[in-house]
Amino acid sequence: MWMSDLYIMVNRDNADRNSLADLCAAVTEAGGTILNVDEQNHMIEAAAPSSEISTIAAMEGVSYVRSIFNYLSDAPPRSAA
Repeated sequence: MWMSDLYIMVNRDNADRNSLADLCAAVTEAGGTILNVDEQNHMIEAAAPSSEISTIAAMEGVSYVRSIFNYLSDAPPRSAA
């Protein structure tokens, strides 16, 4: 599965008032792993399946997603619990 390391920039004034914690939970539900949260700059660093980038970018509160590194992962996809 292709994976991407992402910088997810969050608009703190989003219409739904989604917090960093809310967006971290949503990224995790989309199959991602949170690597770092920079609260001062409203940025989330995550690793996620490349196929989910458009889903993450469309989340309310996300203003920008930048893919910084793409790689092929040998790990099996995580199954929904």
